[in-house]
Amino acid sequence: MSMNIFYGENPSSASLKSLENSQSLGIKTKSHVMLTPQGFQRVHDYLLQDQSRKLLPKERVSKCRRLRIDKTKTRTVMYNEHREKAHYGNVQICGSIWSCPVCAKQITQKRRNELGKGIESWKTVHNGSVYLLTLTFSHSPDQSLKSNLEGLKRAMKRFYETTRVQAIFKKLSVFHKIKGLEVTYGQNGWHPHHHVLLLAEHHDLRFKDYTSELTELWIKACIKSGLNAPSMRHGLDLRNGSYADQYVSKWGLEDELSKGHVKKGRNGGFTPFDLLNFSIEDNEIYGKKPSKLFQEFAISMKGARQLVWSRGLKKLLGIEEKSDEELAVETDKASITLNRVEDLVFELLCRYQLRHQYLEAIKHDYETGSFGSGLADQLIEQVVNYEIKQMQQVFS
Repeated sequence: MSMNIFYGENPSSASLKSLENSQSLGIKTKSHVMLTPQGFQRVHDYLLQDQSRKLLPKERVSKCRRLRIDKTKTRTVMYNEHREKAHYGNVQICGSIWSCPVCAKQITQKRRNELGKGIESWKTVHNGSVYLLTLTFSHSPDQSLKSNLEGLKRAMKRFYETTRVQAIFKKLSVFHKIKGLEVTYGQNGWHPHHHVLLLAEHHDLRFKDYTSELTELWIKACIKSGLNAPSMRHGLDLRNGSYADQYVSKWGLEDELSKGHVKKGRNGGFTPFDLLNFSIEDNEIYGKKPSKLFQEFAISMKGARQLVWSRGLKKLLGIEEKSDEELAVETDKASITLNRVEDLVFELLCRYQLRHQYLEAIKHDYETGSFGSGLADQLIEQVVNYEIKQMQQVFS
Protein backbone atom coordinates (compact mmCIF):
# COMPACT_ATOMS: atom_id res chain seq x y z
CA MET A 1 0.00 0.00 0.00
CA SER A 2 1.45 3.37 -0.96
CA MET A 3 0.32 6.92 -0.47
CA ASN A 4 1.59 10.31 -1.57
CA ILE A 5 2.78 12.23 1.46
CA PHE A 6 0.99 15.34 0.21
CA TYR A 7 -2.73 16.00 0.08
CA GLY A 8 -3.54 17.38 -3.35
CA GLU A 9 -0.98 18.84 -5.72
CA ASN A 10 2.75 18.62 -5.13
CA PRO A 11 3.71 21.85 -3.32
CA SER A 12 6.68 22.44 -5.60
CA SER A 13 4.40 22.88 -8.63
CA ALA A 14 1.52 24.72 -6.97
CA SER A 15 0.93 28.43 -7.35
CA LEU A 16 -0.62 31.16 -5.28
CA LYS A 17 -3.62 31.11 -7.63
CA SER A 18 -4.51 27.58 -6.55
CA LEU A 19 -6.37 28.94 -3.54
CA GLU A 20 -8.73 30.96 -5.72
CA ASN A 21 -9.26 28.05 -8.08
CA SER A 22 -9.87 25.38 -5.44
CA GLN A 23 -13.41 24.22 -4.66
CA SER A 24 -12.59 23.18 -1.13
CA LEU A 25 -9.83 24.21 1.24
CA GLY A 26 -10.14 21.16 3.46
CA ILE A 27 -7.72 18.26 3.49
CA LYS A 28 -7.37 18.40 -0.29
CA THR A 29 -6.11 22.00 -0.29
CA LYS A 30 -3.31 22.65 -2.75
CA SER A 31 -0.16 24.37 -1.60
CA HIS A 32 0.27 28.05 -2.34
CA VAL A 33 3.90 28.74 -1.53
CA MET A 34 7.00 27.58 -3.36
CA LEU A 35 8.63 25.18 -0.91
CA THR A 36 12.16 23.91 -0.61
CA PRO A 37 12.69 20.15 -0.11
CA GLN A 38 13.04 20.89 3.61
CA GLY A 39 9.63 22.54 3.51
CA PHE A 40 7.89 19.49 2.05
CA GLN A 41 8.22 17.47 5.25
CA ARG A 42 6.97 20.40 7.29
CA VAL A 43 3.80 20.55 5.19
CA HIS A 44 3.29 16.89 5.93
CA ASP A 45 4.00 17.30 9.65
CA TYR A 46 1.37 20.01 10.12
CA LEU A 47 -1.28 18.23 8.05
CA LEU A 48 -0.67 15.03 10.00
CA GLN A 49 -0.99 17.02 13.21
CA ASP A 50 -4.39 18.23 11.98
CA GLN A 51 -5.39 14.61 11.41
CA SER A 52 -4.16 13.57 14.86
CA ARG A 53 -6.21 16.42 16.35
CA LYS A 54 -9.27 15.05 14.56
CA LEU A 55 -8.72 11.54 15.93
CA LEU A 56 -7.71 12.64 19.44
CA PRO A 57 -9.95 15.64 20.29
CA LYS A 58 -9.48 15.23 24.05
CA GLU A 59 -5.68 14.95 23.99
CA ARG A 60 -3.13 17.76 24.20
CA VAL A 61 -2.24 17.44 20.52
CA SER A 62 -5.66 18.94 19.71
CA LYS A 63 -4.48 22.26 21.18
CA CYS A 64 -0.86 22.10 20.06
CA ARG A 65 0.36 25.20 18.18
CA ARG A 66 -3.22 26.48 18.04
CA LEU A 67 -4.47 27.75 21.42
CA ARG A 68 -2.73 30.71 23.02
CA ILE A 69 -0.62 30.51 26.17
CA ASP A 70 -1.49 34.07 27.24
CA LYS A 71 -5.03 34.95 26.15
CA THR A 72 -4.35 38.67 26.65
CA LYS A 73 -1.71 38.64 23.90
CA THR A 74 -1.88 37.83 20.20
CA ARG A 75 -0.06 34.98 18.52
CA THR A 76 3.16 35.87 16.73
CA VAL A 77 5.44 34.46 14.07
CA MET A 78 8.99 33.99 15.32
CA TYR A 79 12.17 33.14 13.45
CA ASN A 80 15.11 31.06 14.63
CA GLU A 81 18.14 32.31 12.72
CA HIS A 82 20.26 29.31 13.65
CA ARG A 83 17.70 26.77 12.40
CA GLU A 84 16.49 29.12 9.64
CA LYS A 85 12.86 28.28 10.42
CA ALA A 86 9.77 30.24 11.35
CA HIS A 87 7.32 29.12 14.03
CA TYR A 88 4.37 30.48 15.99
CA GLY A 89 4.82 32.23 19.32
CA ASN A 90 2.41 32.40 22.27
CA VAL A 91 0.88 29.05 21.33
CA GLN A 92 0.54 25.97 23.51
CA ILE A 93 2.88 23.09 22.67
CA CYS A 94 1.91 19.54 23.64
CA GLY A 95 5.37 17.95 23.62
CA SER A 96 3.86 14.57 22.74
CA ILE A 97 6.36 12.30 21.06
CA TRP A 98 3.71 9.67 20.32
CA SER A 99 0.73 11.60 18.94
CA CYS A 100 2.11 14.88 17.53
CA PRO A 101 4.21 14.69 14.34
CA VAL A 102 5.41 18.29 14.71
CA CYS A 103 6.63 17.89 18.30
CA ALA A 104 7.93 14.38 17.63
CA LYS A 105 10.28 15.60 14.94
CA GLN A 106 11.75 18.36 17.07
CA ILE A 107 12.11 16.18 20.15
CA THR A 108 13.64 13.15 18.46
CA GLN A 109 16.21 15.23 16.58
CA LYS A 110 17.38 16.67 19.89
CA ARG A 111 17.32 13.25 21.57
CA ARG A 112 19.47 11.98 18.73
CA ASN A 113 22.01 14.73 19.47
CA GLU A 114 21.99 13.74 23.15
CA LEU A 115 22.46 10.10 22.22
CA GLY A 116 25.33 10.80 19.85
CA LYS A 117 27.07 13.08 22.33
CA GLY A 118 26.65 10.56 25.14
CA ILE A 119 27.98 7.58 23.18
CA GLU A 120 30.93 9.61 21.91
CA SER A 121 31.75 10.66 25.47
CA TRP A 122 31.52 7.06 26.67
CA LYS A 123 33.94 5.85 24.00
CA THR A 124 36.46 8.69 24.15
CA VAL A 125 36.42 10.13 27.67
CA HIS A 126 35.64 6.84 29.43
CA ASN A 127 37.38 4.57 26.91
CA GLY A 128 34.33 2.30 26.79
CA SER A 129 32.57 0.27 24.12
CA VAL A 130 28.94 -0.31 23.14
CA TYR A 131 26.83 -3.36 22.25
CA LEU A 132 23.39 -3.28 20.62
CA LEU A 133 20.85 -5.67 22.18
CA THR A 134 17.46 -6.20 20.50
CA LEU A 135 14.61 -7.93 22.35
CA THR A 136 11.33 -8.97 20.75
CA PHE A 137 8.58 -11.59 21.11
CA SER A 138 5.91 -13.37 19.09
CA HIS A 139 2.55 -11.63 18.74
CA SER A 140 -0.81 -12.05 17.00
CA PRO A 141 -3.56 -9.78 15.59
CA ASP A 142 -5.97 -10.52 18.44
CA GLN A 143 -3.64 -9.03 21.08
CA SER A 144 -4.07 -5.40 22.10
CA LEU A 145 -1.11 -3.05 22.16
CA LYS A 146 -1.70 -2.32 25.83
CA SER A 147 -1.51 -5.99 26.82
CA ASN A 148 1.63 -6.47 24.70
CA LEU A 149 3.30 -3.45 26.29
CA GLU A 150 2.44 -4.64 29.79
CA GLY A 151 3.78 -8.11 29.03
CA LEU A 152 6.96 -6.67 27.52
CA LYS A 153 7.53 -4.53 30.60
CA ARG A 154 7.20 -7.58 32.87
CA ALA A 155 9.49 -9.66 30.66
CA MET A 156 12.18 -6.97 30.59
CA LYS A 157 12.13 -6.72 34.39
CA ARG A 158 12.38 -10.49 34.81
CA PHE A 159 15.17 -10.73 32.26
CA TYR A 160 17.37 -8.05 33.80
CA GLU A 161 16.79 -9.33 37.34
CA THR A 162 17.80 -12.90 36.44
CA THR A 163 21.00 -13.79 38.27
CA ARG A 164 22.57 -15.42 35.22
CA VAL A 165 21.84 -12.40 32.99
CA GLN A 166 23.47 -10.13 35.53
CA ALA A 167 26.49 -12.43 35.63
CA ILE A 168 26.84 -12.40 31.83
CA PHE A 169 26.56 -8.61 31.71
CA LYS A 170 29.24 -8.44 34.39
CA LYS A 171 31.53 -10.64 32.27
CA LEU A 172 30.90 -8.30 29.35
CA SER A 173 31.65 -5.38 31.71
CA VAL A 174 28.22 -3.86 31.01
CA PHE A 175 27.27 -1.36 33.71
CA HIS A 176 24.96 1.07 31.92
CA LYS A 177 22.04 0.83 29.49
CA ILE A 178 20.06 3.12 27.18
CA LYS A 179 16.73 1.56 26.24
CA GLY A 180 14.75 2.59 23.16
CA LEU A 181 11.10 1.59 22.62
CA GLU A 182 9.73 1.07 19.11
CA VAL A 183 6.29 0.00 17.86
CA THR A 184 5.11 -1.12 14.43
CA TYR A 185 1.92 -2.75 13.16
CA GLY A 186 1.75 -5.58 10.62
CA GLN A 187 -0.15 -8.66 9.56
CA ASN A 188 0.61 -10.26 12.94
CA GLY A 189 -0.67 -7.27 14.89
CA TRP A 190 1.19 -4.87 17.16
CA HIS A 191 4.93 -5.33 17.44
CA PRO A 192 6.49 -3.42 20.35
CA HIS A 193 10.18 -4.14 20.90
CA HIS A 194 13.28 -2.75 22.54
CA HIS A 195 16.67 -1.78 21.22
CA VAL A 196 19.11 -1.46 24.10
CA LEU A 197 22.55 0.13 23.96
CA LEU A 198 24.75 -1.70 26.46
CA LEU A 199 27.64 0.48 27.62
CA ALA A 200 30.64 -1.65 28.56
CA GLU A 201 33.95 -0.66 30.12
CA HIS A 202 35.87 -2.76 27.60
CA HIS A 203 35.03 -4.85 24.55
CA ASP A 204 34.86 -8.65 24.91
CA LEU A 205 35.56 -10.27 21.53
CA ARG A 206 33.72 -13.38 22.74
CA PHE A 207 30.42 -11.54 23.24
CA LYS A 208 28.69 -13.72 20.60
CA ASP A 209 29.37 -16.78 22.77
CA TYR A 210 26.71 -15.55 25.19
CA THR A 211 23.96 -14.96 22.62
CA SER A 212 22.36 -18.42 22.76
CA GLU A 213 22.22 -18.50 26.54
CA LEU A 214 20.84 -14.96 26.73
CA THR A 215 18.19 -15.89 24.15
CA GLU A 216 17.07 -18.89 26.21
CA LEU A 217 16.84 -16.68 29.30
CA TRP A 218 14.83 -14.09 27.36
CA ILE A 219 12.40 -16.75 26.09
CA LYS A 220 11.84 -17.96 29.67
CA ALA A 221 11.20 -14.38 30.81
CA CYS A 222 8.63 -13.91 28.03
CA ILE A 223 6.76 -17.12 28.87
CA LYS A 224 6.66 -16.31 32.59
CA SER A 225 5.35 -12.84 31.73
CA GLY A 226 2.43 -14.17 29.68
CA LEU A 227 3.91 -13.40 26.26
CA ASN A 228 4.09 -15.76 23.31
CA ALA A 229 7.52 -17.36 23.21
CA PRO A 230 9.84 -15.88 20.57
CA SER A 231 12.03 -18.16 18.48
CA MET A 232 15.71 -18.76 19.17
CA ARG A 233 16.45 -17.03 15.88
CA HIS A 234 14.41 -13.86 16.32
CA GLY A 235 13.86 -13.34 20.06
CA LEU A 236 17.21 -11.79 20.94
CA ASP A 237 20.02 -10.26 18.95
CA LEU A 238 23.36 -9.03 20.29
CA ARG A 239 25.74 -7.09 18.07
CA ASN A 240 28.97 -5.17 18.45
CA GLY A 241 29.82 -1.49 18.41
CA SER A 242 29.63 -0.91 14.66
CA TYR A 243 25.93 -1.85 14.66
CA ALA A 244 25.36 0.29 17.73
CA ASP A 245 26.94 3.25 15.91
CA GLN A 246 24.62 2.67 12.94
CA TYR A 247 21.61 2.62 15.26
CA VAL A 248 22.62 5.94 16.83
CA SER A 249 23.44 7.59 13.49
CA LYS A 250 20.00 6.81 12.05
CA TRP A 251 18.22 8.89 14.66
CA GLY A 252 16.82 12.05 13.09
CA LEU A 253 17.78 11.47 9.46
CA GLU A 254 16.19 13.92 7.04
CA ASP A 255 14.33 11.16 5.18
CA GLU A 256 12.69 10.04 8.44
CA LEU A 257 10.67 12.00 10.95
CA SER A 258 12.87 10.27 13.49
CA LYS A 259 13.96 6.88 14.59
CA GLY A 260 11.68 4.50 16.45
CA HIS A 261 7.91 4.82 16.25
CA VAL A 262 8.04 7.09 13.22
CA LYS A 263 10.63 5.37 11.05
CA LYS A 264 9.53 3.47 7.98
CA GLY A 265 8.23 0.01 8.83
CA ARG A 266 9.91 -3.03 7.35
CA ASN A 267 8.67 -6.39 6.10
CA GLY A 268 5.14 -5.13 5.55
CA GLY A 269 4.95 -3.38 8.90
CA PHE A 270 3.73 0.18 9.38
CA THR A 271 4.79 2.77 11.91
CA PRO A 272 2.13 4.61 13.93
CA PHE A 273 2.64 7.75 11.83
CA ASP A 274 2.15 5.63 8.71
CA LEU A 275 -1.19 4.63 10.25
CA LEU A 276 -2.00 8.28 10.95
CA ASN A 277 -1.24 9.11 7.32
CA PHE A 278 -3.39 6.24 6.04
CA SER A 279 -6.25 7.21 8.38
CA ILE A 280 -7.07 10.16 6.13
CA GLU A 281 -8.51 7.81 3.52
CA ASP A 282 -8.99 5.14 6.21
CA ASN A 283 -8.94 2.05 4.02
CA GLU A 284 -8.52 -1.10 6.09
CA ILE A 285 -5.03 -2.46 6.79
CA TYR A 286 -4.98 -6.16 7.64
CA GLY A 287 -8.70 -5.95 8.38
CA LYS A 288 -8.62 -2.90 10.65
CA LYS A 289 -9.14 0.83 10.18
CA PRO A 290 -5.93 2.88 10.46
CA SER A 291 -7.84 5.55 12.41
CA LYS A 292 -8.78 3.06 15.14
CA LEU A 293 -5.26 1.64 15.21
CA PHE A 294 -3.68 5.07 15.65
CA GLN A 295 -6.13 5.95 18.41
CA GLU A 296 -5.24 2.70 20.18
CA PHE A 297 -1.54 3.47 19.81
CA ALA A 298 -1.78 7.05 21.10
CA ILE A 299 -3.83 6.11 24.16
CA SER A 300 -1.72 3.02 24.96
CA MET A 301 1.58 4.91 24.71
CA LYS A 302 0.48 7.92 26.75
CA GLY A 303 3.07 8.61 29.44
CA ALA A 304 5.63 6.15 28.04
CA ARG A 305 9.21 7.26 27.42
CA GLN A 306 10.86 6.64 24.09
CA LEU A 307 14.40 6.57 25.51
CA VAL A 308 15.35 5.54 29.03
CA TRP A 309 18.91 6.03 30.30
CA SER A 310 20.34 4.20 33.32
CA ARG A 311 20.13 6.24 36.50
CA GLY A 312 23.01 8.70 36.71
CA LEU A 313 24.26 7.95 33.18
CA LYS A 314 23.35 11.31 31.67
CA LYS A 315 25.16 13.14 34.45
CA LEU A 316 28.20 10.88 34.01
CA LEU A 317 28.32 11.67 30.29
CA GLY A 318 27.63 15.39 30.65
CA ILE A 319 24.09 15.33 29.23
CA GLU A 320 21.61 17.80 30.73
CA GLU A 321 18.30 16.32 31.88
CA LYS A 322 15.42 17.76 29.84
CA SER A 323 11.82 16.61 29.46
CA ASP A 324 10.17 16.16 26.07
CA GLU A 325 8.12 19.29 26.74
CA GLU A 326 11.27 21.33 27.44
CA LEU A 327 12.88 20.16 24.20
CA ALA A 328 9.74 20.99 22.23
CA VAL A 329 9.62 24.63 23.39
CA GLU A 330 13.27 25.58 23.80
CA THR A 331 13.58 26.80 20.19
CA ASP A 332 11.63 29.92 21.25
CA LYS A 333 14.51 31.04 23.48
CA ALA A 334 16.77 31.77 20.51
CA SER A 335 14.15 33.30 18.21
CA ILE A 336 13.20 36.80 17.14
CA THR A 337 9.62 38.03 16.68
CA LEU A 338 8.68 38.95 13.10
CA ASN A 339 4.99 39.85 13.26
CA ARG A 340 1.68 39.44 15.05
CA VAL A 341 -1.09 37.14 13.84
CA GLU A 342 -4.57 38.41 14.61
CA ASP A 343 -7.17 35.92 15.84
CA LEU A 344 -9.33 36.08 12.71
CA VAL A 345 -6.34 35.45 10.43
CA PHE A 346 -5.14 32.53 12.54
CA GLU A 347 -8.64 31.05 12.63
CA LEU A 348 -8.75 31.07 8.83
CA LEU A 349 -5.27 29.54 8.59
CA CYS A 350 -6.42 26.72 10.87
CA ARG A 351 -9.75 26.26 9.09
CA TYR A 352 -8.10 25.83 5.70
CA GLN A 353 -5.04 23.97 7.01
CA LEU A 354 -2.59 26.67 5.99
CA ARG A 355 -0.63 27.23 9.21
CA HIS A 356 2.46 25.62 7.71
CA GLN A 357 2.13 27.52 4.42
CA TYR A 358 1.94 30.84 6.23
CA LEU A 359 5.13 30.05 8.14
CA GLU A 360 6.95 29.18 4.92
CA ALA A 361 5.68 32.39 3.32
CA ILE A 362 6.85 34.53 6.25
CA LYS A 363 10.23 32.78 6.17
CA HIS A 364 10.54 33.42 2.43
CA ASP A 365 9.61 37.10 2.77
CA TYR A 366 12.01 37.69 5.67
CA GLU A 367 14.95 36.00 3.97
CA THR A 368 14.35 37.73 0.61
CA GLY A 369 13.77 41.20 2.01
CA SER A 370 10.13 41.32 0.91
CA PHE A 371 8.73 41.10 4.42
CA GLY A 372 5.44 43.01 4.61
CA SER A 373 4.73 42.94 0.89
CA GLY A 374 5.42 39.40 -0.23
CA LEU A 375 3.96 35.91 -0.31
CA ALA A 376 2.53 36.02 3.22
CA ASP A 377 0.36 39.05 2.47
CA GLN A 378 -0.78 37.53 -0.81
CA LEU A 379 -1.73 34.32 0.98
CA ILE A 380 -3.76 36.13 3.64
CA GLU A 381 -5.48 38.28 1.01
CA GLN A 382 -6.50 35.19 -0.94
CA VAL A 383 -7.74 33.37 2.16
CA VAL A 384 -9.84 36.35 3.24
CA ASN A 385 -11.26 36.82 -0.27
CA TYR A 386 -12.12 33.13 -0.44
CA GLU A 387 -13.87 33.32 2.93
CA ILE A 388 -15.88 36.35 1.79
CA LYS A 389 -16.98 34.51 -1.36
CA GLN A 390 -18.05 31.52 0.74
CA MET A 391 -20.13 33.76 3.01
CA GLN A 392 -21.71 35.51 0.03
CA GLN A 393 -22.76 32.16 -1.40
CA VAL A 394 -24.36 31.19 1.90
CA PHE A 395 -26.43 34.38 2.13
CA SER A 396 -27.21 34.78 -1.57
